[in-house]
Amino acid sequence: MSGLSIGYDRRQASRIQQDIGLLSLPAASRKRVFKNAGRRYLKASRDNIRQQKTTAGNPFEKRKYGRGKLLKNMGKSLKFFTSPNHVNVTWPNKSVAKMGYRQQFGIDEVMTAERMVKIHGQPDYQAPATKKQAKALLDAGFTISGGKKFKTGPKKGKARRKRPSQRWIMDNMKLGQAGLIIRTLRNTTNAPRSWKIPVPARPFLGMVGGDAARVLTDEIEKERQRRAR
Repeated sequence: MSGLSIGYDRRQASRIQQDIGLLSLPAASRKRVFKNAGRRYLKASRDNIRQQKTTAGNPFEKRKYGRGKLLKNMGKSLKFFTSPNHVNVTWPNKSVAKMGYRQQFGIDEVMTAERMVKIHGQPDYQAPATKKQAKALLDAGFTISGGKKFKTGPKKGKARRKRPSQRWIMDNMKLGQAGLIIRTLRNTTNAPRSWKIPVPARPFLGMVGGDAARVLTDEIEKERQRRAR
């Protein structure tokens, strides 16, 4: 069967009614509607960050390294901006806004050695090896001399090897030395010029579609009642 089929879409009808409600208001009233809705969207976004959950109520996917809170302090600088036609919840600082955008939609971050230096400073290669390096070395199969030699067999006369502890590596190796050995064991002596850091999507801004629409509809009705007084 072919032809044109027209049906009733409850969500689309609700959106049309919402648009008509907004268009029936003067610019100052529309801006007040978006301002009041913006406050509620802002509060919801900050609550999501504080509770470490998405707009759908699911826990944030945990970071790969570290245990600290995600998006820490980003809620404080989050603002909303309104006009008679829309409300935008974002950050005044463009760099912070980009970071929030990556977290919201799960966009991989491109990192370079130069940028790492700007963020963390020039590494002290004579400093002790870190715990993270110690784990990476052991995962790559790093061993040290065990102090004894094989007495028989095909390895007779050769020194026995053993897997050291993370503490031994941190106490006996330098940061630069550990880094070089890690790259050698991984066959990546020439360090890449840039690399991607995967960022999982953690949607936290505002509310899910249905809730956001109800907030706007509620504020439109409040404004109409205010004007009717």
